[in-house]
Amino acid sequence: MSLRIVTDSTADLPSALAAQHRVTVVPLTLMFGDEQRLDGVDITSEKFFRRLVREPRLPTTSQPAPGAFRAAYEALIAEGATEILSIHLSSKLSRTLESARLGAQGLSARIEHVDSGLTSLALGLGVVAAAARATGGATLDETRAHVADQFRRTHLYFMVDTLEFLRRGGRIGRAQELIGSLLQFKPLLAIEDGAVVPIGRARTKQRAIEELLRLAGELRPIEQMMAVHATTPEDLDFLVDRLHGLAPDAPVTVGRITPVIGVHAGPGLLGFAVVTASPSAH
Repeated sequence: MSLRIVTDSTADLPSALAAQHRVTVVPLTLMFGDEQRLDGVDITSEKFFRRLVREPRLPTTSQPAPGAFRAAYEALIAEGATEILSIHLSSKLSRTLESARLGAQGLSARIEHVDSGLTSLALGLGVVAAAARATGGATLDETRAHVADQFRRTHLYFMVDTLEFLRRGGRIGRAQELIGSLLQFKPLLAIEDGAVVPIGRARTKQRAIEELLRLAGELRPIEQMMAVHATTPEDLDFLVDRLHGLAPDAPVTVGRITPVIGVHAGPGLLGFAVVTASPSAH
């Protein structure tokens, strides 16, 4: 049996990390009017955010077509894969998982799908864990159970400069916009049950980070963490330093959000996730 792992570009996996773990990444699509770009392939985060501030209209995003997943699965089968575990962002945020399932129909390998209920590197950490298990000889069922358990222990927090991008992209209700609009507060958000929810607000970026770290501190002991930014690498460095202080022995994986996530979060996003230690580990 040969097990391979597939995910989508919202996992925010650096290309070197995906290659190291032999993870196949199927990109979502950005559309600037009639112009299409594959997420992280035809347009980098650097170029995207420079362009975003100049565009008169917000670009739109689309899940990969079922044919894109089918092509990815067929390529892995041709390489000898007999089993494929396809792990994706929350089905409440995108129809990517639905597209992946359609693309798998009728193929010869056993293909199973996992709804992470997450996005960004919080999803990516689970994908890497799954790939490591697959390389180590774990079965598809064992790998799926392991990653599902990790996702249950993963808590994703982030702050944005404004909720306008999330509102315009349909990822948060208009009523929720008020939480960030009063007196220029920084909205504090989390992913809960697969959906974006507001959890507070802070007057400054510094206070926003401190409040999110306070929430994360209540989840200790922590097994591992991740941190991402959109356009502020200096804030990422500060956040990572604080995360190390929160759990000195827990590794921190860092990255940058891909253009597709940037469409909905906007510039200025700063986020992190913590994976709490398994009960059996303490």
